[in-house]
Amino acid sequence: MGAGGVRALRGWNPACRDLNGGGGGRHHPGVVACRTIGAMRYVRQAGSDPSFLLKAMGEAAGELQRAFHGVSERELQREGTGTDEGWCLLAIPFHMRQVEQGIQRQLELMLNGCEPEIRHVDLDDIPFREDYIEEDVEELLEEFHYLRRETTFMFWGIDERDWERVGIHPYRGRISVVEIAREVYQHDLEHLWQARRMIDRLGGERG
Repeated sequence: MGAGGVRALRGWNPACRDLNGGGGGRHHPGVVACRTIGAMRYVRQAGSDPSFLLKAMGEAAGELQRAFHGVSERELQREGTGTDEGWCLLAIPFHMRQVEQGIQRQLELMLNGCEPEIRHVDLDDIPFREDYIEEDVEELLEEFHYLRRETTFMFWGIDERDWERVGIHPYRGRISVVEIAREVYQHDLEHLWQARRMIDRLGGERG
């Protein structure tokens, strides 16, 4: 991730939020709408520049792959603690793949229709262990990388007016393409921060 992405990541508060609005899914009981002032300021700045958003989004999948390098199978399945309760490392790329698929469905409707109804994508859903425990982490990371390339190609192919296209969200009402892009960027930062935090904790235990 570029320098801007790293600065935002360091200022990020790990408390989660559901940027696509509404309930549903399984969430940590402490999940609240909370970010540091510095991170919020930086995200607002990034949101005014779609080219920055696309660059950061394009680099996120590679950053995630590098973060997972050298993590053992046993470590991938170790339960998180504290703010990571309910998660393990393997759940992160699984969750990001699922979210990416949902975001793509939203964008396809919004870019090809006139204010279509779009489905809710729960950015804070904690996957159930039985849904991902048999998954291969390398395949998950590759699938997310492939999906992210498709998503960024979708964004690169639109003009200025398309950024303002909207869909009708079941909880939030009208939501624009640029808002979707901004939320994907924020979601990436949250889970990159989470992965690095959990891996750093493993490193301390190894030592």
